[in-house]
Amino acid sequence: MAIPNEDRLEVLCRNDMNDVNKSVQAIQDAIKQVNGMLPHTWVGKDADNWCTEYNGRIGQLNALFSMNLPPEETRLIEKAKKDQQAMDKKSHGGHG
Repeated sequence: MAIPNEDRLEVLCRNDMNDVNKSVQAIQDAIKQVNGMLPHTWVGKDADNWCTEYNGRIGQLNALFSMNLPPEETRLIEKAKKDQQAMDKKSHGGHG
């Protein structure tokens, strides 16, 4: 008996990655809110130092989201497809 489409690894992986992308969007929205508040917070050397460190960390986070996440998403979905094909082949006794 075939696995229902919604239970196939590729579909499950795509659903999980959609959830990850929604979470990333929520984080990016929160960052925009913080960035909007920054000009209205404290000023001075401590504020400047904090802001410099904050901008560096946000830059790293944005690089992770924009440069690392898309290829990793593609890799995970492809792996799920291959794993499902191997499972399908095994469940059909190597005939397929």
